[in-house]
Amino acid sequence: MLVLPRGLGFPLSLLVVCGLAWASPSLGMREGPFLPEITSLIAVFVIFLVQGWNLDLRRLRAAYSRKSVALSLHPFIFLVPAMLVLLAYALDLAPAGWSQAILFLAILPTTISSCVVFTRLAGGDADEALGHATFSNLLAVVWVPVAWGAFLSSDGESVGVTQSMGLFLGDLLVLMILPCLVGWWSRKKMEDRLGALQGKWMQLVPFGCILVLAYFSFCPLFGDRFIEDLRSEAVGLAAFICGFLVLVTLLAWFAGRAVSSRPETRLAFFFCAGQKSLAVGLPMAHLLVGPDHSAVGELVFPLVLFHFGQLLLGSLLLGILGGGRSTR
Repeated sequence: MLVLPRGLGFPLSLLVVCGLAWASPSLGMREGPFLPEITSLIAVFVIFLVQGWNLDLRRLRAAYSRKSVALSLHPFIFLVPAMLVLLAYALDLAPAGWSQAILFLAILPTTISSCVVFTRLAGGDADEALGHATFSNLLAVVWVPVAWGAFLSSDGESVGVTQSMGLFLGDLLVLMILPCLVGWWSRKKMEDRLGALQGKWMQLVPFGCILVLAYFSFCPLFGDRFIEDLRSEAVGLAAFICGFLVLVTLLAWFAGRAVSSRPETRLAFFFCAGQKSLAVGLPMAHLLVGPDHSAVGELVFPLVLFHFGQLLLGSLLLGILGGGRSTR
């Protein structure tokens, strides 16, 4: 996917999709002409098929060349944001009615695209960042449904880890693990035949599928809630997400300095720890919510706000951190 340092393609495309959902929400509603209940599952399958294709297990070696960093980074990615959100609600500092969606944002893995690009442009170890991001996304396949069962459910109350995994297991195997394995195996067999074409298509295909899922997520949200009360809540929610992003970013910076004295590793830690993956969050939201696609939009709305914020903040920080330099 495209990120701000390489262009405005993805953020602008996401805004266009939001505009289309605002203008014609009925087209993306359940049993509408685009059949989102079927099309969204196909999009999820394709996204993880391409994830498997792009999976390079050799990259994990760079991530685990410094075990102390790995053992600090991944608990930070998955646990620290969730603990901050729970603390914010315990202290009544977070917007009411959004605990489920914000916790879902907090338990997601880091990005594989923008954190690597930002690390490289800031002069950090991009290979190490890619290894950590890859491992983070692999862990998320199990961690997200487990955390969902521990903290969340469709009505905002915990359903238990065992029950959540039982409900999610079929979709997990068919729509996530299976396509990842097929994609990884296919690359080993077909990479030489596709040549240069693979690089282009392996970016455009998931790009399009993520936009399709975004459209199906926003249509019920705008059609059902926006006119009534979402508009009045959006400003407060956006303010909280901005504050949450800044706090996580600051903690990531100090944590990176604490676990490594190597500047390149610190930058990899910093950009991996401070970001959340829209590419993983959107398909997982569709799987976790199940047939009730009307709830997906509300679940991913904070994630979309966070995604825009992390791209803008990361681009601004490049100048401070020595952007424009490359370790390669």
